[in-house]
Amino acid sequence: MSYVVKMQKPASYQGNSYGSGTIGSSACGPAALCNCLANGGIADVSVPTMCKLAVSCGARQTGGTVESVLLKAASTKYGFTYSSTSKNAELLAHLKSGGTAICYCGGGHPLFSVGGHYVAAVGVDSSGKIVIADSLYYSNKWTYNSTRRTQITTTGTRGLVKCSLTALGKATADRSPSYFLISKKTTTPAPETTQASEKNENTQEDDDMIYKTINDVPEWYRPTIEKLLDDGSITGTGNGELNLSDDVCRTLAILDRRGKL
Repeated sequence: MSYVVKMQKPASYQGNSYGSGTIGSSACGPAALCNCLANGGIADVSVPTMCKLAVSCGARQTGGTVESVLLKAASTKYGFTYSSTSKNAELLAHLKSGGTAICYCGGGHPLFSVGGHYVAAVGVDSSGKIVIADSLYYSNKWTYNSTRRTQITTTGTRGLVKCSLTALGKATADRSPSYFLISKKTTTPAPETTQASEKNENTQEDDDMIYKTINDVPEWYRPTIEKLLDDGSITGTGNGELNLSDDVCRTLAILDRRGKL
């Protein structure tokens, strides 16, 4: 089976504003929903379009996207139902029945995130591994730590990876709810497809990209970072590694262009 993966960082829109950040740095919530809708045969929605909906309905808040608010608006617009759960068995059964799910990952088990990140579960392979569409990619993402090196299986398709249900459960254990289950709208929805309560929904902390070396830093930021390395303002964390986040690089580049550095 082939899968669709809509990414956050195509050159045509990765720098577009999304609240206080950009689509490239902060739009994993809208992108995960786009991937669920596309792979669930519900709707083909672009990431910028979903970001506009998130802003207009108030889902985009300081620090991240409140997915329950976005789902409430999008379900009416695109015709789907959703529910929430933190039970792995319910997620697996839903995927096997042809549904898709947004997985809310935290940093306690850094499989997809060291802070907070939404990815889309879009299927189950013949061995029982969960197929994940991850909209946020950077060059060293799947070798960034030992958890990812040992528990993520890459597929050769950018943004499409696999992991065990156990590993995914650990990655979402510190977020509630762990999963938003998405289904095509039916004439008479079953009780389990009623919309999720918005109580106790936490705003996500978006998964910020980490640049380990100067070669990983995007060209738009690189002159500023090189200048700060040369004058000793930035020294890195040792062993030749910078470990600078995208937000830090972006802030420094803006200050530099304004003549503040």
